Amino acid sequence: MKDTSRREFLRLGGLSLVLLGARSNKFVQASTISNARKGDSGVLVVHFQRGAADGLHMVAPYRDKRYQQLRGVLALQEPGKGEESTIDLGNGFAFHPALAPLHPYYKNGQLAVVHNVGSPDPTRSHFDAQDYMESGTPGRKATRDGWLARVVDALDTDSPFAAVSLTSNMPRSLAGCSEAIAMQDFSKLSENDGSDSISKRLEQMYRKDDSPWFAQAGEEAFRAVEMFRKKNPFSRPARANYPNGRFAQPFRQLAQLLKSDLGIRVAFLDSGGWDTHFNQGSATGQMANLIRNLSSSTAAFMEDIGSEIPVTFLTMTEFGRTAAINGSGGTDHGHGSAMIALGHGVKGGHVLGDWLGLASSNLYEGRDLPVTTDFRDLFEEVANQALNLSRNSTLFPSHIAKKVGVMS
Repeated sequence: MKDTSRREFLRLGGLSLVLLGARSNKFVQASTISNARKGDSGVLVVHFQRGAADGLHMVAPYRDKRYQQLRGVLALQEPGKGEESTIDLGNGFAFHPALAPLHPYYKNGQLAVVHNVGSPDPTRSHFDAQDYMESGTPGRKATRDGWLARVVDALDTDSPFAAVSLTSNMPRSLAGCSEAIAMQDFSKLSENDGSDSISKRLEQMYRKDDSPWFAQAGEEAFRAVEMFRKKNPFSRPARANYPNGRFAQPFRQLAQLLKSDLGIRVAFLDSGGWDTHFNQGSATGQMANLIRNLSSSTAAFMEDIGSEIPVTFLTMTEFGRTAAINGSGGTDHGHGSAMIALGHGVKGGHVLGDWLGLASSNLYEGRDLPVTTDFRDLFEEVANQALNLSRNSTLFPSHIAKKVGVMS
């Protein structure tokens, strides 16, 4: 196949599933694909907060004696101390007020927080830390596949939509997955006419190149598109009011895809902007806006999908921020952070993790929250139970997982 045709094929809305999926000969005609979500098989949705989200800002240890001192103008008010006060979670922890849309799930036992969670690798490089977390192998750059790709490999599914990523490029987490598709806007798969539609462009390239590689890959692409159009996911109206803002569209589209029985088992989303070195803000400001947009989008998504789809939602971020405010009204690269698990199977209503406090002797290198829960322990527990994977599944090579207690 000509190089220009290959590059063009890769640009067709992210249909990279075809390149690997065609090799496996696993996909069947769209008309015969069965619903892969039988019974209580579950769906795992992962959202990456890129840039290193400040766990101490999202879930504040307001009773810690050093909290106000370290945080300065970033410190949040105690629960019940004003209109912009935090939301009490018990045991001295509180939600940032912008997390209010998710608080009902915490009260109802459907949401849990894990504090002091992160990677055991000490790097403060965004690039390296994201790579280690998405590959699931801290400190090792040679790992070829992503941790979510290994999750999909452990599933019994025949759908070309087994894993979807609502991103412009395939995320590192799904690298090596033969049944994944990444598209920033899945509505492009619904385009039926016009010279620039995916089907038209595939057809034009098919005429130009009749190599066996492209013939097989093109056939699988057509089948995936045909299946998508028969399901017609974007004909289904939303059952919740989504907020304005850039985070909402991916959540809205994902809800429509899940309600269409495409056989999705794993979904990936991400957001940027969490690298808050300057003017982070307290109850209002830069980070508050990010938290509010993410929490309200997540709450709308959970309302939209309803109770008939067993979805488990998990946040991840490459590392946390410094315990103390910096000279620019922000926080610098740290170590441990906080992550949230929500939905099906979650043992909620708790802030989990080994919390050591903010005394300087308990901080990592005297400045950061230490990592007392390895992210691999959290990810493996959530994935295995949310998707009912075999206990023999090896999601994180050479790692012996410890129980976190986030899943029931």
